[in-house]
Amino acid sequence: MVEDNNIYPDMESKIESELFALIKFITNLNKKYQKGIVNDNFFRKALKNAMNNLLKLNFTLKEISIQLPDLLNKMEISQEYRSAIDIINRVSSLDLSNNKSPEHHTFLELPGITSEITTSFITLMDALNLDGLTKQDLIFNLFDELNNNLGNFPGLDDILYKVKSIHKNSLNHIDTLMSDVKLKEKIIDDLYQVFKEFQNKLNLKSKQK
Repeated sequence: MVEDNNIYPDMESKIESELFALIKFITNLNKKYQKGIVNDNFFRKALKNAMNNLLKLNFTLKEISIQLPDLLNKMEISQEYRSAIDIINRVSSLDLSNNKSPEHHTFLELPGITSEITTSFITLMDALNLDGLTKQDLIFNLFDELNNNLGNFPGLDDILYKVKSIHKNSLNHIDTLMSDVKLKEKIIDDLYQVFKEFQNKLNLKSKQK
């Protein structure tokens, strides 16, 4: 419960401020989009950034053992949060993946790709954990983004194959993916195991240099 968690008072206060600002931003962004004040491209990019920040906040809350519903109730913004999540859910075709074909990259570019792969793994796992998220398209776009990033990094064919297998399994259970807690937990666990394998492979490559 939020009331019992007094060991991170400053952090909790900061999270409350960030959460309130994010919810307000998503709501106002949607209003501007509906009125034609911002174009489609800006709306999608801004919403993606807001969603990523929301995911990070959810992850932080889990780390310090604060339940999101309790925090929302304390702040009296549960309905506003649900409205923001509804906006994300309604945008069924977020262009989270650049859909480019795998490219050849120089050695100097690989650290950047490594960071993108790590971010893709974490974002996908966090999205599966995000309370209230019901749109399968969002998850599958994140899978596409991860597959694309892995395809851009040489020597990760086995990792890419395993992620694609998890992706395929998710597609096979598309009707129950967002509502089946145990299924989501299994997919998250499978992704985490592959993520650790990815990290271990990078560590081995570093030691061989």
